[in-house]
Amino acid sequence: MKESNFISKQNIDNSCEESVEEIKVKLESLKEDISEYTPETKEFSEIKENFIKIQSVIEKEVQKYIEREEASEYHFSIDRGYKSYFELIDKLDLLNESNKEMAAKVFMMSDHIDHAIANSILSKRQQYKTEGQNIDHHEGLAEYILKKFDFSEEEVSDLIQSWLSVEDDETADWYIYQNLKNIRGLENFENKSAKYLLNNFGIRGFGRYNIHELKKQYNERDNMEPYGVYFQGVMDWNGSFSQSNQSEDIREKVEENSFVFRVIEANGKIDLAKRLLFLRDKYKQKIKFMYMHVHGNTDVIGFGDKKGNNRMLRQEDLGGKGIQRVKELFENDAELVLSSCLTGVRGGLAEEMSKVYNVKVIAADKPTEGEPKSVDIKKNSAGSNLEFNIVFNTVDEDDKEGSKMKKGTVIYKPE
Repeated sequence: MKESNFISKQNIDNSCEESVEEIKVKLESLKEDISEYTPETKEFSEIKENFIKIQSVIEKEVQKYIEREEASEYHFSIDRGYKSYFELIDKLDLLNESNKEMAAKVFMMSDHIDHAIANSILSKRQQYKTEGQNIDHHEGLAEYILKKFDFSEEEVSDLIQSWLSVEDDETADWYIYQNLKNIRGLENFENKSAKYLLNNFGIRGFGRYNIHELKKQYNERDNMEPYGVYFQGVMDWNGSFSQSNQSEDIREKVEENSFVFRVIEANGKIDLAKRLLFLRDKYKQKIKFMYMHVHGNTDVIGFGDKKGNNRMLRQEDLGGKGIQRVKELFENDAELVLSSCLTGVRGGLAEEMSKVYNVKVIAADKPTEGEPKSVDIKKNSAGSNLEFNIVFNTVDEDDKEGSKMKKGTVIYKPE
């Protein structure tokens, strides 16, 4: 009798397990189907009805995963079938406090739903691209989870818009995933550390850097030793900043010479001025050098991705009194590196910066690709600052007559 009962119970358990497996298959099918229909269609409504019928079963299974992870020192991947659940509750407008909190817990445990969240963000690209309006963004999984880290609604919108500055969807999907991954890494390291880096250093592109760089910058936030600045604009239309991390190599060489290295980001001239003034007030000293990794052309570099004069620094802007006062924030022997396409062309932005700020400027007079070919950094003869020897990875161009123009790196020195 006991054996019979055991077999009967086992069969029931197997039946339940098969039922759950069937539901997971159905869940995946619904995810594929929904991409073909818009919310106002009959088919979309039918998909929603079918999802609601199995929703409670999936939620119980996800909750089991959460409880198991919380109780164990070992960590396991969430079942692939359940990832579709998080995409569907967002797309079907079935988010509530309970399942949003469930998603937030799963997010902090692993990166297994990061792509679901990234897809949710990408689906709202047009909504977030709306310019100059205080529109009410529908709170999806991404918005809810980011607010859990104490980001305000405005900061969440700013972060997401900066990630969506990458135009290609496939590249943007990967980049958003990297941002989410590093924000989680920071929050597991210390609560609200990601918010601190945004509020004080303007860092939005968390996915552009290795996690150890971000942790180091946070740990050194109160370090009062001499330092230099590595700057990146928010604008990154082709995603090259996330795929060409120049900061790590520069950081290592700067630190070998006993200087502190700080990353800042800005989405416009006003934002950059705000970051530089913050550095002056907090660290009570002048900046030793500045390395700028930005998109540019002969007479302009890009900061932000929002329309308006503030998003660009143009050669003509250098005549303004506010821009000229920036020199006061830097040491007299500071060097400026412009890692950007074409800014080093004779008569262009780099040469004008050298004249206005009376500093050595290193730039490229051709388009650049990826990281520099070589970087050498050493202390100057007085030991008071650093000297940069950079060779950019530039590409040949055809001139008007069809011949190849010689590629190279240029240096402008103060007169």
